[in-house]
Formats: sequence, C-alpha cells, structure tokens
Amino acid sequence: MRVAARSIAFVLAGALALSGCVHRVERREWLPRQVTSIDRTSPFLKAHAHDGTAFVFTQWSYDSVARVISGQGTRLGVNRETLAAGALSVPLDSVALFETNVVSTHGAVAALAVVTGISAAATIICLTVPKACFGSCPTFYAWDGERQILMAEGFSASVSPALEATDLDALYRARPRSRDFELRMRNEALETHVVRSLDVLAVPRPEGGRVFADGAGTFWRAREPVAPRAAHAAEGDCLAALRAFDGTERFSTADSTDLAARETIDLEFPEVEPRSYGLVVAARQTLMSTYLFYQSLAYLGHEAGTWMAALERSDARTRKRTFQGTSAAVGGIEVLVADGAEWTQAGAIVETGPLATDVHLVVLPGAAPARVRLRMTRGAWRLDWVALARLEGRAEPIRLQPERVMRGPMVDEAARQRLVDHAQPLVTLPGDDYTMTYRLPEDYARDELFLSSRGYYLEWMRDEWVAEENPACAARMFLDPRGALRAMAPEFKRGEAEMETVFWGSRYATP
Repeated sequence: MRVAARSIAFVLAGALALSGCVHRVERREWLPRQVTSIDRTSPFLKAHAHDGTAFVFTQWSYDSVARVISGQGTRLGVNRETLAAGALSVPLDSVALFETNVVSTHGAVAALAVVTGISAAATIICLTVPKACFGSCPTFYAWDGERQILMAEGFSASVSPALEATDLDALYRARPRSRDFELRMRNEALETHVVRSLDVLAVPRPEGGRVFADGAGTFWRAREPVAPRAAHAAEGDCLAALRAFDGTERFSTADSTDLAARETIDLEFPEVEPRSYGLVVAARQTLMSTYLFYQSLAYLGHEAGTWMAALERSDARTRKRTFQGTSAAVGGIEVLVADGAEWTQAGAIVETGPLATDVHLVVLPGAAPARVRLRMTRGAWRLDWVALARLEGRAEPIRLQPERVMRGPMVDEAARQRLVDHAQPLVTLPGDDYTMTYRLPEDYARDELFLSSRGYYLEWMRDEWVAEENPACAARMFLDPRGALRAMAPEFKRGEAEMETVFWGSRYATP
C-alpha cells in the first residue's frame, strides 16, 4: 500500500512539473555586517552559527544596539535535529552567515522560504527517487588546463565523528597555472561537513612518467601506463571505454534479484619486459552505495539519531563490524592475475564515493602480467580507465598546507588557521564555498598532486525517509546483509535508470 501511494505521489509531482508549475530557488547569502541590508519584510531568515548550528526564523527583528537577532523560529543542531523552538535570539557576533532563499514561479516572486535541510521535497526532482537525492562529502574542484572540474571528494565513508578518517585522492588531471595552486571546496548537499585538515601532497614525477598511490598510501614512480589490447565483460568487448581517462565509463546495471551478484572483466595486455608492475584503475562508485546508506537511515527512521549516538559510544571493533554490513557484501573491485589456469588475487580497490573518479594502483605479483581480471558487484562501479604501469620505485611527497583561504570573495584567516592548526575543525553548511591556495615547489610542472583530507560529515534526515521506518528491516541490513541485498533488489531496480539524472539534478548548490 505504501509503495502504491508513493507511486501516485510521484505521478502527481510529475504532472505538476509538466503543467508548467516550475519553481526556482534563488539562494542569497549575507555577511553579518550586512544584516541591516536584509529586507525586513522577509518572513524567513536562516542564521548559520559559528558552532555549526542554525537558526531558522519565521518572524524576526534586529536590535542594532544590543546587536541581537530575535524572533520566532527553530534552532537546529549540527546534524539538523531540533534543539529548541519558539522565541529565540542569537547575538550577531555568533553568526557566520545569513541566508535567504527566494522561491519564484514563472519569474515572479511567489514566496520567501528557507531550506532547512529536513525535506527532500525542496527539490521537486527528488520526489521521483528520494534515496537518489544528491548527497556528498566535501567536493573539490581544480583547473584541468581548460576549466575548473570536479577532481575529488573527501572522506566519503566518514559518516559520523567516530568514523573520522583521512582520505587520499589523486588530483590526476590538475594542471596548475603557477606555483600558487588553487583548490576549491564546496558543500553542495544537505549535510554538515566537519573538516579537520586539507593538505596537498606534491610528488616529483619521473621523466616521461607519472606517480600513483596504492591502497596503503604508498607513492610509486611509474613509466607512462600501457593500455590493454583487449577487454571483455558480459556485454562483450568493452575496450573502447577503458583505453583512456576520458570520461567515457564502462558500467553495468544491478542484478534484479541480488544486489551482491558479481561480474568480471578480463583484460589482456601487450607483452612487456619482466619488471615490477601495477594495475592502474580510474573508477568511481555508482549510486548503489548511496542508495543503501540512505535506505539504512530510512529504516532507522526516528531512531537514526539514537543509533548514531550509540555508535559514537561504542569501541572501534564494534563500529567496524556495524558498518561492514551491506557495504562489505557489495565490496570493492578485486584484482586477480592469471597463474596458468588459475587466478590469484593481487589486491582490491575499496573506496566510497559516486562523485569524483579517483585513480588507484594495485601492485601486481610476478614480473610480466599478461592477463588480469577485475571482479566486482554488478551495477556498483563505473570504470573510466585501466592500464598497466611499470613501477620504478617508491617516492616521498612534500606536504603543503594552505597559504590562504577565501570564503567566496573574502579572505577567511580563521578558516585557514583551523585547517593548519587542527585544534578546531572547519564546519561547513549547505552552499558554503571555500578556495584554498597552496604554494607549490619551484619545479611544480613536474609534480604529481594528491589531496589529503581529514574529517567527517553528518547527513541531514529527510521526511521522505522517515516514512519508511522499519526496525526489523534495519536489523536485517546489519545482521543479514546478503539477505537484505536480495530483498532490496526489486525496488532498487525500479529506480536505477533514473538515479544518475535525479542525483546530479538535485544538488542543493551548484558551481
């Protein structure tokens, strides 16, 4: 009955959109010193506090003598739980940013509204597949020689303070225009990001080669990678999609009865001289992992906050076991090497994140691998490039901290200090936009660049998810993940074809 009712809602939402009732959200930010310039008739005002909390005022006024905003509204915590409601006040000195969102219909101002981050309905496209709505940890953009492009997403698996971790991403396509390298960080989703550090690692490239990092964070100097001469998957020849890092991705769709069903890609490489080699793979996840995470929150429903709090109090072993669940059942990309008629596992690529394509290295056994097999869950990965790289030894990086941090057009020295000192993290909210500048070594054109980011993020619950609260299903995801993946397969398949369109079309803030 619930599925049928939701389907009717989707049809009605689509009919409204097709009838021309299209809404546009014009988001505007105001610095605290601009408070007197905000339209006093605006019925909604959102105040982002320095501590990561937010005040959503439905009626408000400003006392210029006391320098205090007062009115009726709701105070939200860093993970957007309600802390207080009713008469509220906040000192101007406690505010980092004010925000108003104007919702327009056919170009005319219909109403002023503030997106609180607790309902996906703020973006109509999310109604089609609620658990494909845009979500992300911090996204990072850099110059690729022609334009600013998405190059990395930080600490994608760190969904709570207890899971704070360091993430290493290759900025493989970055092309610095000078020694002052700019990296732009955005919060484009309905989430709170808590950023501990953002360091750029510069590693000298060998002549005519590149540098790659393996899963342990070891850097390897390598000759220019060699493309495979053949690649075969279930659909047949897939070599064209894998020969170059060009945005053309090879991916499959999920199994309709089991979201853990596996597939293989067999690669053949040209004959090479006996040396040490590594397999280079440029890949990102599909939205399967995002869907499964959001579905777990939906099943937990009103207990999601309690569950996360209990997780914070648990030991590291319990936290790891808790999060193995469906993620472990889906798994990463296994890399196997032919040993006669047998296949020997050389390693695996395991990294969460559907946004940015990262470049991975798996060091291979033997001296001249000719056949390599990739084994992964069907519909879980999008592969852009695979290649064989001759390794020439390890390399040591030079660690660089930001020399300057800009928040929008303004220098933010306090944010830079937080990223350098690490005593207090930098907390960002939806729509926040920072640009970090790093001073590269003199011979910067020969450096391979990597981003080392540390932190965690807090997902904002959506009303649409809470409607699916089901403790028994939540328990099954953790206690019987393989069974849960079979049970969820039919519903996932119903929305799979739309997920990428919905996901990218529902960003809270866009570049």
